[in-house]
Amino acid sequence: MLEEEEDCSLCHATKFKYETEGLCCKKGQIRLATPDTPPELMRLWTSNNPDARHFRQNIRFFNGHFSFTTLYCHLDRDTTDMRTAGIYTFPAHGQLYHNIHSFGNSQSNPKHLELYFYDDDPSLEHRYRLCREEMYKQDKNVIRIITDILRGNPYSQQFRSLGQAENIEDYRLILNLDQRLDQRTYNEPINSEVAAVWIEGNERRDTYDRNVILHGNNNEKEHIRSYCGCYDPLSYPLFFPRAELGWHRKIPKRETQEAHIATDNIINDDDPGKKHILLYI
Repeated sequence: MLEEEEDCSLCHATKFKYETEGLCCKKGQIRLATPDTPPELMRLWTSNNPDARHFRQNIRFFNGHFSFTTLYCHLDRDTTDMRTAGIYTFPAHGQLYHNIHSFGNSQSNPKHLELYFYDDDPSLEHRYRLCREEMYKQDKNVIRIITDILRGNPYSQQFRSLGQAENIEDYRLILNLDQRLDQRTYNEPINSEVAAVWIEGNERRDTYDRNVILHGNNNEKEHIRSYCGCYDPLSYPLFFPRAELGWHRKIPKRETQEAHIATDNIINDDDPGKKHILLYI
């Protein structure tokens, strides 16, 4: 077992043995706002109530149920069969991938992101049929709670707009891969910033600079790359319930933020003495 390490004194990240000093926040250069976790989700994460304990004990099942993407990897199946391996392990060779599927007119058996299309149905039967038989009642209760929590998720809001659509195969979903919300302050994305819905013949391919377009009834899969800001909220909605941006390559450093502030003040200020002070700061 690795020895415990002190948390980062600058960003309070949990550190593991042998991780370098600046791995988490570049020695204070990167500052991210703390996400605003909905109270009911925080209760599931921290409470000792029976439903909260069931949620945490089965977190992989619930995240997989509500994830907008699916996990792909090259799996060593020799070690996943407990009849021959004895102890279950999950060794994946190479990189893990998260793909997002196009959608079809499968209301009778929706899966993946299609489940969100029908979340306005108060019966939630499309989700309950995926509960495990041996713990159906507990699964059903937690699924109902999480569904209510994620009604404020902008991806969920956009996808639910397709639940009553006729000829769903004519619709297109366009996902924004290049969101640029400032993560140094808490910014909750709105619907139009994460995705758009349109009908074939009314294309809006230039809605976002970089995007993925999902088509109805073509069974295609699109790869969401790990350096896109939407990768984390699409794959782990229970960690990003409001679709807050995850890690991406354009997270600004602290000195970049200060340089932008100084530059803006220089441009907007005619006092030459103040310019030198701002540049020095």
